[in-house]
Order: sequence, then structure tokens, then C-alpha cells
Amino acid sequence: MADKGSGLDRREFLRRAAVTTAAAAWAAPVIQTVSASPAFATTNGTPAPGGCFHSNDDPAQSCMDACTSAANCTGEVCDGFGGPPGEVQGPCAAHCGISPGNQCCNPGLCNTANFVCTPGVDPAVYTGDLTGCV
Repeated sequence: MADKGSGLDRREFLRRAAVTTAAAAWAAPVIQTVSASPAFATTNGTPAPGGCFHSNDDPAQSCMDACTSAANCTGEVCDGFGGPPGEVQGPCAAHCGISPGNQCCNPGLCNTANFVCTPGVDPAVYTGDLTGCV
């Protein structure tokens, strides 16, 4: 006489195999969708259409050039780097990449009209649109 308690019978094995296969078929596309999410692509937001950059050879495409072209602005108040420890970051450092060629999260960051600088106040103030920025 066979001992039925020592293992799975054929029906139980097939049922468990079907459940496992269905779970794997469901999980694979879900995992792929989650891992492909653009939410983790950048800390500064999605790059701006039109090629607006933190700094660039073309002043028409540079946050730093737009900010320093505004009245009384210097590079330090625009990016906040190179100053004392704990210094507040300027708008170009806050909303664009910090290396040459890094893109900004909104093309308005390359428009001089969107920056206001007050002498003695650090950092510069960005007054433009921040759609697409984090």
C-alpha cells in the first residue's frame, strides 16, 4: 500500500504548478514596468526641451549666462558654489546640473528676464516657471 502522506499526488502537483506559472506571468511585466519608471532618472527634474543648460558655450542656452546677465548678478549668487560652508544654493545650482553641459529642468532658467539680483542678497532669485522641476 502506498503512503499518500509522503509527497504530492499528480493532481496537487499540477494545481501548484499552474498557480506558480500564473503568478510568474503576472509578476514579470509588473516588475519591468516599475523598474522602468522615469521618476528616478534625475534629481533636478526632466531635462528642458530646447536645450537649456547650467553652463554652455552658447550664452543663449545657459542658466549661468542668463543669471549673470541680469542686473548686479555674479556667478556666485547664481550657483552658490565656492562660498562658505552651508551657503544657500542659487537658482542655477538648484534647478540645473552642476557640471558644464548639464541640462536645466525648465527652459525659462535660460531667460535673463526671469532673474532678479539685489546687491548684498545671496542667492539670486528666479521668478520664472518651474514646470518640470522637482
